[in-house]
Amino acid sequence: MEQKTGHCPFAAQHDTITGHHPIRIGRSVMNREILRPVLRQAGVSEMPFDPHVLVASCPCPVDWDAAAFAPEHNRIAISPRKPRLVRTPEDTVALAFDADELSARWKTLTEAGAHWTGAAYVPQIVLGPAPDDLPETCFFSGPILFGPEWRKTPDCA
Repeated sequence: MEQKTGHCPFAAQHDTITGHHPIRIGRSVMNREILRPVLRQAGVSEMPFDPHVLVASCPCPVDWDAAAFAPEHNRIAISPRKPRLVRTPEDTVALAFDADELSARWKTLTEAGAHWTGAAYVPQIVLGPAPDDLPETCFFSGPILFGPEWRKTPDCA
């Protein structure tokens, strides 16, 4: 994933940071076009710049040198279970779903010291601004192809 330079003190060195820092770990969606029908259902007109799923977002410093926080370089294909459209606290709409692979990785990261600040972990891909009314049913079967994990500090754009 290409990183912007100039906005983040750690730009262009996300995989070379050592020591204790806050962390965000995610995976970008590689087959973005599969999200188009969901965008239409949600009433969102434009594809997000970088649709992705967060696996961890920890504002507290963690040891980036710990093996658990090393990015996984494999790609994964996930057929989302129970897809649904949800309104986030930031008033955006997201595709939320169940995925054992992502939940297992989240559990590994939290057991290694990452603190999750929200409710229970549910994988989701933020799509855009939330409309006034969300559809009750989301028709989506996937699979979603996620690229390798990336990691950065939460203050990076």
